[in-house]
Amino acid sequence: MNHRPTPWTLLALLALGACCHRPSEVTGGLSDGAENRAAGGATPAGQIPEIPVTPSAPPSVAEWQGGHPVNTVGANAAPADCTMKIVREWLKVNCGGKIREVTAMEGFGRKGADYFDAIAPGKSADLVVRLRKGTAIKARIVRDGSPGASLFVNWPGNAARPSIVALQTYSG
Repeated sequence: MNHRPTPWTLLALLALGACCHRPSEVTGGLSDGAENRAAGGATPAGQIPEIPVTPSAPPSVAEWQGGHPVNTVGANAAPADCTMKIVREWLKVNCGGKIREVTAMEGFGRKGADYFDAIAPGKSADLVVRLRKGTAIKARIVRDGSPGASLFVNWPGNAARPSIVALQTYSG
């Protein structure tokens, strides 16, 4: 019997460990990250900002340029040549390099409404997806000759924001 964890299980465990070790004396170890916010209420880069639940139009190019960088995995687990940003309820994933394909897409919703993609084989992959309360989103970005990336987002229905927004190195 094979007792090895799946790549998705490893990704979730690493993301949980990277995002949840923020002890707080006030809450007995539980934290929403408030004590780590910069003055003025801004959420530090890498942490998950507040996300509206009211649907909006996809962000413009200018809005993406000022988007909030996010990744709940540690820097050593993040894939090379990839970025993630959040604007309102939208998440944008961009990976460069020798992109072969994007596979194992789950929880994205309807193409053209809830998500958009632009894959240029051998060059880049862009995914723009609406984050929705009560959903989990998964995908793999596969590269030729180098590690790709696994995307995992989890927004529990009873939470004010996603618990995980992770992009991690994937070798498959």
